[in-house]
Amino acid sequence: MSGWLPLLIIFFAVALVIGPVMWLKPSSRDRRLAEFRQRAAGAGMVVQMSRLPESQGEGTAAVYISRWEDPRRLQTGWMIELQRMEHGMHFSGRWDWRGEQQAPREAWPLLRELLTSLPPDALALHATQAGLGIQWREQSGESGMDSLLAALDKFRPEIEEAIRRPRPAEAGK
Repeated sequence: MSGWLPLLIIFFAVALVIGPVMWLKPSSRDRRLAEFRQRAAGAGMVVQMSRLPESQGEGTAAVYISRWEDPRRLQTGWMIELQRMEHGMHFSGRWDWRGEQQAPREAWPLLRELLTSLPPDALALHATQAGLGIQWREQSGESGMDSLLAALDKFRPEIEEAIRRPRPAEAGK
């Protein structure tokens, strides 16, 4: 029995060293999320965490933000969120405005088209001073990431112009 004691001590010592190291190693899901976010950063986007829409419960999800080309005179501060069910009074199917602030009506056709091109696990559309963002659960994988990037690349410039306030000289015309 005394011959086994040094081996057991060595085994436990190695386990005490390797255990915490393995615990710190990122999981495959963490690596995949880091790849998505790195890909977004490479495309000039910013990724931020934001709380889930009320209809989706508690927690947070990433918001992928495509920056505005020219953020001056934009009517931002509005958000469209996924609702629990479809209703005729909603903005578009299961999507409706959060609060009272809405995008200018000129942008509504573009926003409706954008909402149909989002990945199935998209949760919200944010318009902030930073840019146009899509809140996404990141569960639909590469195909969801491709859809998200393509949607922002296609619609952000058009929506940016649709929500721009006219210059004072243009408003009087």
